[in-house]
Parts: sequence; structure tokens; C-alpha cells
Amino acid sequence: MKTPIRIGVLQLADSAPVIMAHQQGLFARHGLETEIVVSPSWANIADGLTWKKLDAAVIFCPLAMMTALGRRGHDAFLRPLTTISRGGNTIMLRGVNPVETIWHAGSQGRHAFDVWRGSIGRRPRIAVVHIYSTHLLILRRFLKMIDVDMENDIELVVMPPVDMIQALSEKKIDGGCVGPPWGAEAERLGVAFRVGGSSSVFPDHVEKIMVTSGKLSRSEEQTEAMTLALQEAITFCQTPQYRQDVIDALVAPLSEGGLALPAEATRAVLPEGSAKEAINFMSGALQEHDIEWIINDMASLGWLENSERQTLMRWSVSSVMASAPPVPL
Repeated sequence: MKTPIRIGVLQLADSAPVIMAHQQGLFARHGLETEIVVSPSWANIADGLTWKKLDAAVIFCPLAMMTALGRRGHDAFLRPLTTISRGGNTIMLRGVNPVETIWHAGSQGRHAFDVWRGSIGRRPRIAVVHIYSTHLLILRRFLKMIDVDMENDIELVVMPPVDMIQALSEKKIDGGCVGPPWGAEAERLGVAFRVGGSSSVFPDHVEKIMVTSGKLSRSEEQTEAMTLALQEAITFCQTPQYRQDVIDALVAPLSEGGLALPAEATRAVLPEGSAKEAINFMSGALQEHDIEWIINDMASLGWLENSERQTLMRWSVSSVMASAPPVPL
């Protein structure tokens, strides 16, 4: 009996292409039998790839890179296949916004932060979804823009995206940088306000990519088939006439193969939606300009040795869509 390819996703709107490729039979049409595994956290995704519990996953570049370097305690043969989404991350804070807009760079932003922090009454706790995340890099850049020191002016905590709404409501955290639709949902529920995000810090940055692991990474036939299926799924997700189909699939219960996402916020964050931090689905090989800033920011945080920077650059741009073999680390 053929063992299905296990693909890991989180309860996020940018998992849509994988969900639709599975539900619309696009993987099957390209000869792939797949099983979607909804993981509770990014740590579970990374460990699944490392310890061969997952064959592929939707993931952000920093965590994929650090996992490929063996930072999860074991060498993992990961292969980047294609980009999945761009943008969509929201920086949100609880309470009342001292200004009527997002926070702008320089003294205006710093003043807004000081007033807001005064209302909190202590050093604020700001959550990210994983330390090795695009979210942390976006948050760090935002704080630097408004002259706030991430090391000393805030307390950084890690929390799965699906848990942030309740944590904000219960004042366990004071804010966070989170992917869609959870930022839009926090705004809709009135538990947080948006101060910035992908669109104001680094517009159109690569957010999620698809990677494969282990035996699947070494199969040219299967990786090419998966890439073609994802290309078709991404086109499907970007097509206005299929928008409701995508929404229905994402908001369906987990027991029915959906992701149990909130309907109104999901509608808002999908392409052409009303959310300020809407996502775009986009397939294609990673390019140097897509990941150079990520690698530089990771290095500035002390995550990388100098020798690892070029290794990661070569690995990142060796996707199947670039017609190059995977680069082992």
C-alpha cells in the first residue's frame, strides 16, 4: 500500500494553496497521494521535518534555514520548492492606540510607544510565533524604526498564532506579530489595534515557502509534481471566482479537512481583501533579493556563523523551480 506524503500546515490563511491542492485533487492529478497534517505550533512543524514525521511543510524561511542547518538537534535534508505567500503579518497591541494611525518611524512612533507603555504600567510582553520567524525579524525592524530596543524595552515571548487572541483577551500578552487571519481577527474583536506590519516594514516580503524533507527531497519526479500542483493551487487561490471556495475550505472544521479559521477575518486577509495586511499567494523560485535581507538580519542577531551565510544563500536559491539539484548542508 502506498504511503501518503504527509504535509504539515498551521491554522493560517497562507496554508490555503496546500489545502486547495489536496481538496481539489491537484496533488492527485499529478500522481501524488497526500495527507494534510495540521500542527499545533511551528516547533512541531520543524521537529516533524527533522525527525521524519512530515515529508513536506509550509514554513517561513528563517525556521526552514535553521532547521536545515541542524538547529533542531539533528541534520535535516530540506529542499525549498516554491514560494507560497508574501506579506500578511500584523503587529498588534492591546489597549488604546495613542494616535489615530499606524505608528510611523522616528519620534512619532517612539512617543506613541511611550504613551502606550505607560498605560500598560510595565515592560510590555510581545509575542512572536517562533524565535526563528519572519515575524520576529519584522517586529525587530519595526521597533528599530520607532527607536525602541527589542532587547531592553520589551519582553519577548513565543506563542502559537492560534493562541494569541485569547492571550490578548486575558492580558497574558500585550501584543504580538502574527500571521493572517489572526491579526485581522484581533482587530475585529476589539482586543488589539494594528500599529504596523508587513506592509509598513517590508512590503511584499516572502512569507511562507514549501519545503520537502528526507526521501521526498531526493525524488526529482515527486518534487516536480508537487511544485506543479502548488502552482495550479496558487493560481486557484488568486482567482476571484474561486474566492468563496477558498474561504469555505479554510473555515471548515478540522474534522472536515478545514482549518477552522474565523470567516470574516479570513475573507478580509485573502488576496484583494479589505485587511491592511492582506496576503498574496505567489509561486516561484526563491531569489537572492527574497532571502538576502533575512540572512543578513539573522546574522546580525548572532544566529549564524559567517561561513553559514553563503551556504544558506546557495541552499535557498536551489529550488526545483530553478532547475537545480538540492544543495546538501
